[in-house]
Amino acid sequence: MSVLRYIFQRFSGFAAILGLTAWIVGTVLTWWFGEADTFQRTGALGVAASVLFFTDRLTQIELGRQRSVERLLHEYGVELAALRHGTKPQELPSKGFAVDFLTEERNFDELRRKADMFNFFNVVLITLATLQWGFGDRLINHFSMCGPSQC
Repeated sequence: MSVLRYIFQRFSGFAAILGLTAWIVGTVLTWWFGEADTFQRTGALGVAASVLFFTDRLTQIELGRQRSVERLLHEYGVELAALRHGTKPQELPSKGFAVDFLTEERNFDELRRKADMFNFFNVVLITLATLQWGFGDRLINHFSMCGPSQC
């Protein structure tokens, strides 16, 4: 694999981590220094990081699912070819020629668990970042600058 191709394949993950880091650092620093307008604007970085993470992880999960499906289809093809060449069904190995079907089912379950966990954290991130982007200046002004009775 060429270096350029590797960089292009990993760019979305790198951009998502960079955006998430910028959002976290920007949020903490602007909260600490009471910069209401900048705090609100850093919420846009969080939304962008969430979208980038969603795109990158969704692609990785889909590629993992495709690999498992391709292995299963290949296994069915190998078994069908063996049957065509005269192998009796009773003589086919019980675990298959190359793929154990139970292992592939566990792989699908693991992909589902990863997708569910990622989806939960992504929803939390995009919700927090969207609220920060929309109401971050009010939040900073309310708690840090002028208090609840004056804002």
